[in-house]
Amino acid sequence: MRTLAILLCGLAILLGVNAQVWRFEHAIDSGEPVLLRLAPVDPRSLMQGDYMRLNYEIARQWAQAHPLQPAGSSQLVIRLDNQGVAHWQPHGEVGKLAPDERLLNLVHREGSVKVGPNAYFFEEGQGEALTGAAYGEFRLQPDGSSLLLGLRDAQLRPLGATRGRW
Repeated sequence: MRTLAILLCGLAILLGVNAQVWRFEHAIDSGEPVLLRLAPVDPRSLMQGDYMRLNYEIARQWAQAHPLQPAGSSQLVIRLDNQGVAHWQPHGEVGKLAPDERLLNLVHREGSVKVGPNAYFFEEGQGEALTGAAYGEFRLQPDGSSLLLGLRDAQLRPLGATRGRW
């Protein structure tokens, strides 16, 4: 009986991991490519071991415009330029998107605004190749959720090693 319980738990874990991988792969395949300009972070903590701290210009713009916003989640209206770079539309209406506008989810807590992950993990020895990062490359879903795929330089060229399919 104990062996059966262990096997069932292992199967449940395996199914859960596979479902999560499938969700990420689906987000990559179905998401719209979007570039978010990176904002400067404290240079003393930019590169810490095998990860880089990230901040986004669009999040800073929103935080400056909404300094007293209570903690919670919201959606930004963004417009993509012809290179796929997102620009915040402060007067955009979430319920009335123009054809070239999209939604981007954000979370705000304790003075910080998060539109994407605040760290980018990379393989050991890749740090130097990523120091010129200027953009985060995302796949954006229609509901505003996004998935970070990699980093790009100021000329929008991919940086570092690109990951293969899972």
